[in-house]
Amino acid sequence: MTQGTSYVGYLNYITMLFLASGLFTLWVDIGHYNKEKGLEKERKIAIFSGWMNITLGVLMLIGSWLYKRYIW
Repeated sequence: MTQGTSYVGYLNYITMLFLASGLFTLWVDIGHYNKEKGLEKERKIAIFSGWMNITLGVLMLIGSWLYKRYIW
């Protein structure tokens, strides 16, 4: 039985999906909510969601790099 660490190969795809969906949310949804009046709550939630996706994507990118650099 072998012991060791393994690396998840789908992490790069998940990271790019977080980044792309965050940018898409900020670009498209916020533009839509800025044009429509009376959707202030939805606009705030979309801003939060977009920045949260971007933040998670960047953190996963940094974590993946640190893991590959120092642990793997």
